[in-house]
Amino acid sequence: MIKSHEEWVASTREVSLLPKSPIEQKDGKWNVVQRKEAWEALGPRIFDDDLDRFRKVAVVALRERDPQFELEPEQRFAASLYGKAPKYSNELRKGVAETIALLGSLPQYLTSASHGKAEATAALAVRETLGDADWVLWASVNSHLPMLAEGAPDQFLDTVEKAAAQTPPPFVEIYAQENSGVMGWNYMTGLLWALETLAWHPDFLTRVIVLLGDLAVMDPGGNWSNRPANSLTEILLPWHPQTCADIPKRKTAVATLLHEHPTIGWSLLLSLLPKTHSVASGTRKPTWRTFISQGCAEKVKNQEYWEQVKNYAELAIDIAAADLQKLTELIQHLPNLPEPAHSRLLEILTSKSTTELSESERRPVWDALVSVAAKHRKFASAEWAMPTEVVTKIEHAASKLAPASPSLLHSRLFAGRDFDLFEEKGDFEDQRRKLQKKRENAVSEIIDASGFDEILQFARSVTSPWEVGFALGVISTWEVDASVLPTLLLSPEVKLEHFSAGFVCGRFKTKGWEWVDKVNAHDWDREQKAKFLSQLPFNRQTWERGSKLLGADESAYWARINPNPYEADEKDLIFAAERLLTYERPRAAIQCLERLVLEKKDIPVDLVIKALRANLASNETIQDLDQYATLELIKWLQENPNTPTEELFRIEWIYLPWLDRYSGGSPKTLMKRLAQDGSFFCEVIRTVFRAKGEEPPKEEPPEERKRLAEGGYRLLREWSLPPGCDGKGHIDNVAFDEWLSAVKQSTKESGHFEVAMSQFGQVLPYSPPDPDGLWIHKVVADALNAKDADAMRSGFTCELFNMRGAHWSTGGKEEKETAAGYREKAEAVENAGYHRLATSLREVAAWYEGEAEREEKRGPLG
Repeated sequence: MIKSHEEWVASTREVSLLPKSPIEQKDGKWNVVQRKEAWEALGPRIFDDDLDRFRKVAVVALRERDPQFELEPEQRFAASLYGKAPKYSNELRKGVAETIALLGSLPQYLTSASHGKAEATAALAVRETLGDADWVLWASVNSHLPMLAEGAPDQFLDTVEKAAAQTPPPFVEIYAQENSGVMGWNYMTGLLWALETLAWHPDFLTRVIVLLGDLAVMDPGGNWSNRPANSLTEILLPWHPQTCADIPKRKTAVATLLHEHPTIGWSLLLSLLPKTHSVASGTRKPTWRTFISQGCAEKVKNQEYWEQVKNYAELAIDIAAADLQKLTELIQHLPNLPEPAHSRLLEILTSKSTTELSESERRPVWDALVSVAAKHRKFASAEWAMPTEVVTKIEHAASKLAPASPSLLHSRLFAGRDFDLFEEKGDFEDQRRKLQKKRENAVSEIIDASGFDEILQFARSVTSPWEVGFALGVISTWEVDASVLPTLLLSPEVKLEHFSAGFVCGRFKTKGWEWVDKVNAHDWDREQKAKFLSQLPFNRQTWERGSKLLGADESAYWARINPNPYEADEKDLIFAAERLLTYERPRAAIQCLERLVLEKKDIPVDLVIKALRANLASNETIQDLDQYATLELIKWLQENPNTPTEELFRIEWIYLPWLDRYSGGSPKTLMKRLAQDGSFFCEVIRTVFRAKGEEPPKEEPPEERKRLAEGGYRLLREWSLPPGCDGKGHIDNVAFDEWLSAVKQSTKESGHFEVAMSQFGQVLPYSPPDPDGLWIHKVVADALNAKDADAMRSGFTCELFNMRGAHWSTGGKEEKETAAGYREKAEAVENAGYHRLATSLREVAAWYEGEAEREEKRGPLG
């Protein structure tokens, strides 16, 4: 007779209460305590028709398409709030998937079923679940894929291979779900863990490696560390391999990947070569399959490690020998390559086939060798540094490849990595000066050998053309000015424009204002003049010259300049800020005003307000919005007694998204207004929340309405100043009661009473203690203890939980201490006559006691 659900639960509960029961109910969920033992004991009771029924049910449950994917990615985290919950719970699907894994992994216990029936059932269930799956179905079953892989490895790999061969593969769309900011999610992790699980078995290693290569080709990259390329490395890492395949099998797998996906295979090879520092987290291990033989996962022997490294090094050299770019990349690993790979690579680098390449072709190889040798020469005393004799060999090899052309020889000096080019340890400024001198000598050598046109070509070819221009500006004569100015100042080629900017800075450094005044700029056009002036120091002397040179077109300079406030005298920054605001550059003006704030100088309040109000509407693109500088100005206004309250109120509302506990800012004026003006609190509540019983709008609200609602919600979340509180530990009882009375009347009339009281309750944990010694002020306790204060108490306890914030597991110790504290507080308020408040606090304590019990079972390490 088939039992009803109620009868089944009743009988199951009786079994769970028996000593050493095989099942338990924990946190409202049923669990099998000893799954393998239960499987062994109950296996003989399972027959063929049971397996057929299970397969049908399993496929229905696992093929359910998660309705969260009907929502936009940024809404999926709240799928349940949108009514998009799956019909079958995750616990049910998890149990079904694990049963499939047991069927395929431990079929020998099903003695009453036909031979091979259990394995066939698992295989059919996997095939029918995933055989024609689109991206939504793959994503829906993501977390259960490792169990399905254990249930039927071959069938699982078949379905993944067929899916990867589709045009387009479903995995491409799954990857796309990750690119949705902080609400994005990685729905590929289950597939990667499943493949990592199967990689432990030698028979599946090559198939898994190739499949991970297929997935890596599709991978656009993202914020999550679970990526196919990382799985490839983790599986084959020589010092921490996550497979039981022998070393020849691993080498075969890598060679196969190189054949099918050369680029992915090459990246894998490089990741497997020795590094000075390396970490590994390991891969997923099988739960039920006995893929890991005894001793397989133990520490790798030194001989085995070097055998693998030599295999991968030789394979990498074989590939790189015919590819100059790969040869250059491999040089970065030269210090850690074992013999004979190290010597063989040097031989290839100095062979006739390499040394007879054109200078431009072999320059990257030479540059890489010089960089490696220089690094190890500079840090010769470090543990990781190569022996001096080895560095000498590398330098000798580099000398055979060194280009004769000054342009090619010196290009590495302008690669934009100054620290790497310092030849010695020691004083930074001294090293910087020596490097600058080398750059000047290099530019001088190039221009002496090939003339000015070659310098332009050189600037086009290097990473940092500005440094080329600067060096030329330092060493050049007056005659060179005409070649650069003004034609290159606004060059359509970005590198030449940067080159000319560096030239102006270099000339000014050596010749100063005398040079500036001798430059015949009066015949230039307006933009050339403005660009020239913008490369000079940001100070009064430049501004005065700009006013004379540009006249009525002075705005061209202020519109272009990217100011450095520390180049100007403090007394001139007010003038600069005013000019920048005049020409619609509020963000640049804020940078100037920030320096004055930090230096504690006097600033006109109206100037700061004007800059802040114009800031968010600015169309400036030269520099990004400086949030730190903006917050400094807001804090300055908040602390300045001359700031008009209404203006500060508007500023805080505009910048409310930035004024939170994480930025170091706070909407002090807005919070004070909430605490003093009950009508403002009610207005914010009505802006953020619908009235009780009010139907949701049929149309999307206007952007302005949404912006106000978001701002109001943020304000309520940041509010921590209770009504009547002066912020110094004192509360005006009369002001508190009057505020609350007015708010209750207003929100009852508008239909917002419950939500208003809940939000109000969330500010009350920040109330000061009572002067008589009670831990909470009595006027606040009175309000929380009222008969109609259920919603207020709910908000109060909700914020108590929120105030705890992030924390580490302590095995229940911290939770016990917290619970004891709340029980003590409950006792104190009950003794003072606030029994309803005491009940709420005891509920909080009980919750923490439950958490402590759960944490104790879990332990401090989870």
